[in-house]
Amino acid sequence: MDRKKLDAWQKAPVKIVSEAIYHAEKQNEEDNLISFLLLDVGAEMLLKTYLGLPKHITGSITPEDERYNIIRKGFHGVIEGVKNSRQGISAKELARVEFFHGLRNKLYHQGNGLTVQRSHLDEYIAIIKSLFKQLLKVDIDEQLSSTTLTKDEAERIAELREEIDSLLELSQTKSNTLKTLCSLIVEKIASQLLLPSFAREFEVLRDRAYSEEGFSISKGEVTSYKTLPNDTSMRMEILGWFEELIMPIIKTSPYFDTLQKKIKVGNKLHIDSLSSHLGIKNVEVVRHEVPVILSIIFDDFFNLDDFYFNIVEIIVFGDIDFQWQWNFMCFTLKDIYPMQYNESELEYWISTLDTCNSQNRKLDDFIKQANYWLENYDRLK
Repeated sequence: MDRKKLDAWQKAPVKIVSEAIYHAEKQNEEDNLISFLLLDVGAEMLLKTYLGLPKHITGSITPEDERYNIIRKGFHGVIEGVKNSRQGISAKELARVEFFHGLRNKLYHQGNGLTVQRSHLDEYIAIIKSLFKQLLKVDIDEQLSSTTLTKDEAERIAELREEIDSLLELSQTKSNTLKTLCSLIVEKIASQLLLPSFAREFEVLRDRAYSEEGFSISKGEVTSYKTLPNDTSMRMEILGWFEELIMPIIKTSPYFDTLQKKIKVGNKLHIDSLSSHLGIKNVEVVRHEVPVILSIIFDDFFNLDDFYFNIVEIIVFGDIDFQWQWNFMCFTLKDIYPMQYNESELEYWISTLDTCNSQNRKLDDFIKQANYWLENYDRLK
């Protein structure tokens, strides 16, 4: 299917909604939230763009000066203005948009767990796609779809995919090598951290920490009620359980001073960035100082591997975002990021190939640094 060339007024709302769909396809709680909020921005932009266009483009029966006045009104006024602008616009879909905008207000202003039901997100996407067709004559699915390929392009893409498969297999091998090196590094730092007895106690505390987060079942879906900012008093209590388990073990480590160095936690930079991106104002963050070895336990949902990798990041990689970069690497085709609406399919696979080559080089760098540390352990400690 050929992708239609967009007019100038169509590009911005299409870009916002395409980005929302891109996040929705990742299917995790954080991206669902970002997707929902972006959809709401896209919906408002779509409706106001429609009202601001000349009537010979939209077919609106509402006078131009009246439409401009409507644009300056609140969201309800914009909805009503679009509904009354001409026949053939789905009043039911506009009502659902207003409903979802109300959910968005709760997410912004009431701190209602900042979570989104997947069924609501899927419905909002479907409605926005429908309204794009009705109001701006844009087929979002067509914009997200591949362009028609020539024979040469199809053959080149097949070659690229085969090469990417091989590179991803190599990435997985390198990742496994890096995991082994991380275990060897942790063994040098504090071998007791690798004992089955420690792993069992750690997982018991982790399961207890998860239960303390609070979960609820709504319409058959499990929904977590995490707040932004994090419930810092609860997280400090959870951190105390792990502190009693971990700190005595590392007291004899030659790296104890580094691992117990206090740093501020609370995800302030992350929260400030997220609040700015999503338009959430007046977010108060309580900051605490905790041993750096325990920082991941305060800040994140975690597992034992995350804990080990955090230690390796502290000791071996210093200020490099080692674990963050590793976590965002792709190891199967299904992990590859979806194609952006403004790139061709061939461009997408060429870019993906570059990404795979780049991540393998990064893994090689990590492996080289880890090996160097192990080979020079006696000199470096």
